[in-house]
Amino acid sequence: MQEDKIILILQELAKVREGLKEVKKDLKREEKIDDEQYQTMKKTAKEMRAQIKDFETDWKAELNKDGDYQKLVEMKVEKEEEAANLVAEMYHIIKKLPQKAWETNMDTENGPVRVQVEPDMRVFVNGKEEKKRA
Repeated sequence: MQEDKIILILQELAKVREGLKEVKKDLKREEKIDDEQYQTMKKTAKEMRAQIKDFETDWKAELNKDGDYQKLVEMKVEKEEEAANLVAEMYHIIKKLPQKAWETNMDTENGPVRVQVEPDMRVFVNGKEEKKRA
C-alpha cells in the first residue's frame, strides 16, 4: 500500500520535472537577446578581454626578465616556507599539550594579539583561525 503511494508520487514527480524542463527551455528561449547592438558589444568585450590578457602576459614576461623582481619572488617563497615551517612546529608543540582550551595575550611588532588554542587542535589569532598546512 505505502509502496504504491511512493510509486505514484515518483511517477507524478517525473511528469512535473519533465514539465519543469520544458518551461526552463521556453524561458531560456525568451531570455535570449537577439539584438545586433548587444551582439556587437559582446564581441567587442571578448576582444578587449583577449587584449587585456595579452597585455598582462607581456607584462609578466618583462617582469620575469627583471633581476629585482626575481629576487622578490624568491624572498616571497622563502618567507612562505618559513611561515609554514613555524606553523608546523607550533602544531607539533600543541599536539603535546593537555587536551584543554587556553588563551593568552601577547605583544608583537604589529600590536597586541589574542591567541586561543582549542582542544581539537585549532588555533585562533585575534579570532581568526590559523590554518594547519600540510
